[in-house]
Amino acid sequence: MKDIVISGDREGNLKSISLRIPREKLVVLTGVSGSGKSTLLIDVLFNECQRQYLEAMDLQGIRKPQVENIRGVSPAVCITQRGANRNPRSTVGTVTNIYTELRMLYEKLAVRNCPHCGVAICAADCFETTEKRGGDFFVYMDCCVCGKRMDKLTRTQFSYNTKEGACPECQGLGQTLKVDRTGAVDERRSLEDGAVRFWAQKYAEYQTGAFYAALRHYGLPVQPGTAVEAYSDLQKAVLYEGTSCSALQETFPNIAVPKTVAQGRFEGVEPMLWRRLQEKGGDAKGMEGYFLHTPCRACGGERLNPLSRGAAVRDVRLPQLSALSLDELRRWLEKLEQELPSAHQKLVEPYLLDLQTKLRRLSDVGLGYLSLERQAGTLSGGETQRLRLAAALDSDITGIFYMLDEPTVGLHPQDTQGMIDVLKQLRDNGNTVLVIEHDPDVMRAADHIIDIGPGAGRHGGQVVGSGTLEELAAQPDSVTGAWLARHRPQKRTPRAGDGRRVKIRNACLHNLQNVDAEFPVRCLSAVTGVSGSGKSSLVFGVLADEREQRTHVAGLEHFSRVVAIEQEALVRMRRSNVATYTGLYSDIRSLFAATPQAKKLGLGAGAFSFNTKGGPM
Repeated sequence: MKDIVISGDREGNLKSISLRIPREKLVVLTGVSGSGKSTLLIDVLFNECQRQYLEAMDLQGIRKPQVENIRGVSPAVCITQRGANRNPRSTVGTVTNIYTELRMLYEKLAVRNCPHCGVAICAADCFETTEKRGGDFFVYMDCCVCGKRMDKLTRTQFSYNTKEGACPECQGLGQTLKVDRTGAVDERRSLEDGAVRFWAQKYAEYQTGAFYAALRHYGLPVQPGTAVEAYSDLQKAVLYEGTSCSALQETFPNIAVPKTVAQGRFEGVEPMLWRRLQEKGGDAKGMEGYFLHTPCRACGGERLNPLSRGAAVRDVRLPQLSALSLDELRRWLEKLEQELPSAHQKLVEPYLLDLQTKLRRLSDVGLGYLSLERQAGTLSGGETQRLRLAAALDSDITGIFYMLDEPTVGLHPQDTQGMIDVLKQLRDNGNTVLVIEHDPDVMRAADHIIDIGPGAGRHGGQVVGSGTLEELAAQPDSVTGAWLARHRPQKRTPRAGDGRRVKIRNACLHNLQNVDAEFPVRCLSAVTGVSGSGKSSLVFGVLADEREQRTHVAGLEHFSRVVAIEQEALVRMRRSNVATYTGLYSDIRSLFAATPQAKKLGLGAGAFSFNTKGGPM
């Protein structure tokens, strides 16, 4: 079977389309947003590949798409822009396994001081022994100078995700959390005016009443409407730490701590935030403005215990390597390979080869600027997708369908060719590469292009063109071809704005180095630059972040609010749709509830909601 043959595809907005897709080629699916590209590639072809594969093993569980027939499929890998692992322990180093192989390198070559004679010794020069006790294995080595035995530092001791390797103070996280009082409370306001940012409406009224009751319990003055900054030190202690704070107990040793809210018990702003964080399983997503991440005072953010983080290879410690960019790490490994004695090189030759191969692939897809210590949860969707794409090249399996959703999103044009080279390498390994893409450079490199359209939603769902990019330009029904062939003059009179400016001064977040920037008011401004240059840090990390705004941003008084729109999914609830998310459905329910028939039946707005009891069938 030379082609993938799809017949009568009616899934989603697809209009019973039939088409052939060549195998073992680089194929691009393009078209306007909402035309049906993802439906065709992921909802139909990928799901059918998975379904047929499982049924061949006498397993079931995947619904058959609304399609008459699909022939010529193979097992498939779908690499999308889904968010990375949000676990704070997950980093670029761990998800790529590069850190794992560096741990092996340090197990073989690490230099440390002998605990007996104090001389610096290399693990490669010491005799190693292994003992089994109680079902566990223990590794030792004999000092090459004094001959005395010591515990060997193994790959386990070089991992911050094990109790043997992690810093005992921060348990390997490298940082500690503390409540940011300035982020949680606007002290310029009173409680009634919304000083505590995470208290809302009725809940704010309840907590304000509980706070005043606590003050009365201890005989402290209660002055509603007073700005928090005017509170006494003791009043602030109660607000932030609650009635269990040490300041109250020291000041009023003879007054018992109230046990109930009615008696005057008040939890406090900081304990409330810690409780909420614990209820979320330690995930601070959505609570970032209320907490500060500070480097661990014991390890300085290096995550490992003192012995492990002190060992070095060629005078470089493992945490120092983790802080390098991937491109810098690659150069360090090349130099290491040149300088190692032949006996040492034989011990680590497989690891060096694998590390350099992985690092070269990551550089090819435009990720050489990342560091191993970068948390996976901070990566963009495009960065996550390119990490997974580079990892796919480690596999020697052929005959696979690789499906990607806009892999060049967030990629600077100068890095696009590296991405194209990776896609071609996957194809040349005997695989079929199917890509949803709008980038003309990727389309030029494709063996075959399928244009879906002509419009979005019910106006799309048809194949309006196919062939090479040049062939599309000659096809009258191809929306993509017509757009590329059209002459578009450049704008020569940019908008001047109204003279006001939003100014950023001395921004130092992440890789930003004392950056100053200005944005004209009432203009469309674009921030560009190579991948990893700091664009997202400047716009989302500084300009859109309340905590950074207070220090580095001026001119926001010209606006009523700041709205940040990122690439993350809007919601995770299956009941949510466009109407509920936008609030339109609330108005629709109210309209139906106001009809004479609904009033006669006693139906309120809730009866027309599928999210409330009595609404769904």
